[in-house]
Amino acid sequence: AQFIGSPAMNVFEGTLRIENGRHRVEADGQQWPVGSVAGGTDGQAVHYGIRPGDITMVDPGQGIPATVVVVEPTGAETELILQVGETALTLVLHGRTDVKPDQVVGLAIAADKVHLFDKAGGQRID
Repeated sequence: AQFIGSPAMNVFEGTLRIENGRHRVEADGQQWPVGSVAGGTDGQAVHYGIRPGDITMVDPGQGIPATVVVVEPTGAETELILQVGETALTLVLHGRTDVKPDQVVGLAIAADKVHLFDKAGGQRID
């Protein structure tokens, strides 16, 4: 899934947490949202995948804090490379942005667009 589309899907390692039937992933000191998932086990090592167009930039102090590393206008869109802990993420915005490198922004993740995969076997967790 990571190699289909451009830019590639953001994929990073995390730990699946399940509490009261709700799923989330812990990675880089953050709680990453997960949509409606029935599978997986609490504490399972996973790969968390989210496409660059399914991440939205929000005000600092909201969402997941990220530091802007690169701002790259690509015509009608702007591609951002962001750092969250040890994880580098790509985000695609429609149009231009005023953000600059080293600026901290918030990220909102479209939880229903998240893809989870078992780290050991690579199977999708549905």
